[in-house]
Amino acid sequence: MKPVSLLQLSDCHLTPQAGELFRGVDPRHTLQAVVRHLRHSQRHFDLLLLSGDLVHHADAAVYRELLALLAPLELPIIWFAGNHDNVPAMQQAAPQLFAEVTPLQDWQLICLDSNHEPDGRGSGAVSPASLEGLALQLQATMDTPTLIALHHNPLPSGTDWQDQIMLSNADAFWAVIERAPQCKAVICGHLHQALSWQRQGVCVWSSPSTAAQFQPDTAVTLPAYRWYQLWPDGRIEAGCESVTLDNQDKDAL
Repeated sequence: MKPVSLLQLSDCHLTPQAGELFRGVDPRHTLQAVVRHLRHSQRHFDLLLLSGDLVHHADAAVYRELLALLAPLELPIIWFAGNHDNVPAMQQAAPQLFAEVTPLQDWQLICLDSNHEPDGRGSGAVSPASLEGLALQLQATMDTPTLIALHHNPLPSGTDWQDQIMLSNADAFWAVIERAPQCKAVICGHLHQALSWQRQGVCVWSSPSTAAQFQPDTAVTLPAYRWYQLWPDGRIEAGCESVTLDNQDKDAL
């Protein structure tokens, strides 16, 4: 049987006004470059996961614009919020795109809201109620390979300022995950970096941004995305692709 192929786009940061820059780049043009790249690639995807910070403090119209920019991919979409998102605006634009648990053939995808108790700087937590619900779902699906997705990184990145705004109750999160051997991987956004970790046999990956990257000691700002293949036997493969901007894109930045 073929694997389920998942595409993760994160931290798009579409600005309130067209032409307005985010970290020195036009997030609309970089997202369009990613979409063009994906349309011309040979890789097939079954689902698009949008893992937060999709727009930058904007309203429902910008979320609808985001979805219009992604429409050429012709993929079903699941999304959740990051610390820069406007949840009521997301619900106004497309409430059907929120999903806590999604069956993916032999797998399940569980999406968590990590914006509980924000500190005003960018950090967030998974609420106690959500952690309890996660534990119950995992207990009821012990034989189902599971992928967990949330916005905030649950492990330190090694970049001091970013680790001050990571998942604030990471210990409580891992206390649930480590009781669930069927949990194969955790994926996040937030960092604007493509990082990978392992904890107690669980793979952890962060997605880069479709706009600007935050790698330390480098000026690299190429848009990028992650992909995953979920195999029926519980294996998971992950990859990351950067998108080279053509002259038209560069002129627009």
